[in-house]
Amino acid sequence: MADERILLVVDALYIGGTETHVLGLAKELVKNNVFVAIAANKTGSLVDTFEALNCPIYSIEFPKSISLEKNDEMALVKEIEKIIEAENITHIHIHQAPSGYLAGKAAENRNIPTIITIHGTYYPNHEIQELLKLSDAVICVSPPLCNYVKTFDIKSPYLIPNGINLEDYPKNRPVKDIRSELKIPEDAPLLLYASRITWAKAQVCSIFLRACKDLKLTTIPKLHVIVVGDGNKLSEIKSLARMIEEMCDEAFIHIVGEQKNMHLYYSAADCVVGTGRVALEAMASEKQVVAVGNHGYFGIVDMNNFEDAWSHYFGDHGSKATCSRHILRDDLKKILMDQNRLKLNGIKAREIAEELFNINNVVKETLKVYSETRKGGIKK
Repeated sequence: MADERILLVVDALYIGGTETHVLGLAKELVKNNVFVAIAANKTGSLVDTFEALNCPIYSIEFPKSISLEKNDEMALVKEIEKIIEAENITHIHIHQAPSGYLAGKAAENRNIPTIITIHGTYYPNHEIQELLKLSDAVICVSPPLCNYVKTFDIKSPYLIPNGINLEDYPKNRPVKDIRSELKIPEDAPLLLYASRITWAKAQVCSIFLRACKDLKLTTIPKLHVIVVGDGNKLSEIKSLARMIEEMCDEAFIHIVGEQKNMHLYYSAADCVVGTGRVALEAMASEKQVVAVGNHGYFGIVDMNNFEDAWSHYFGDHGSKATCSRHILRDDLKKILMDQNRLKLNGIKAREIAEELFNINNVVKETLKVYSETRKGGIKK
């Protein structure tokens, strides 16, 4: 068994790229005989899945911001210090702002190192600055994020991508389940969009649905569409979908909310529109990806432009253009009309995922960071 005893800290256990990353990391660390405990607000759709790991989960009511009354902050920090003492924790690994700030404070009081993984550029400046001050090593999940943290005077961040457990995304899985359940004909072209339905990603979903409307009314009349995800803009997306279906005189948009077993949906689709971790999971599932994310549009991902797509993190941390209904519609039309290219790109995508994003390799790299990190070890 490794000497490290890790406390993984996240705000809560909802379905999202960061939480799924932490779940996969915890699962693989446990498989590698590393002691893992988790501190989180014990709410969200992934609670049962985290509990199945059989590692201690401490529920803490993390606030929504790092700006707290001093007494409230001290009480929460003390709560985390008690976990550190009870579980003899050697390293804290943080990922998000409110929980990471408080856990970093507790680690500082206990003189143990804090590792932070940066998942995006969405952190408010004052919060990311506080998190970096408390951290002894910085991991970034994409090349653009390494450049992002360097603007905060972090000279040597580690680049470790999101890891994909390839056993959870097997090749050639039968696709009839979801199509049968949603009454989608087996010969219907099927597009999948998956993300949180909030802010910029809700706007991308809106553009995606309007692009699909154009395709449905012109070149691809048999088109069906699945939207996976939840968020504060979901009701607006549902209203838009109803309006589009009335214009097309057919129910073809299937909005299914949050889903735990995403592989079933990737497998059923011909092409996945998404970014970040969704793009990686779709690639592992041997699917064509059209990348668009928080930052903007990247487009059709294939073996010739993969390095460029990765350097933009599939439109989430960098992009080639502003996303528009027209550019997305034209790329979707191009790829759906070329079945040979669609399948070949999917096969190559799986090969890339096996080589670069295998969770086994990602955890080895993470363990190396744990073993190298000492209190006060950050390079600035």
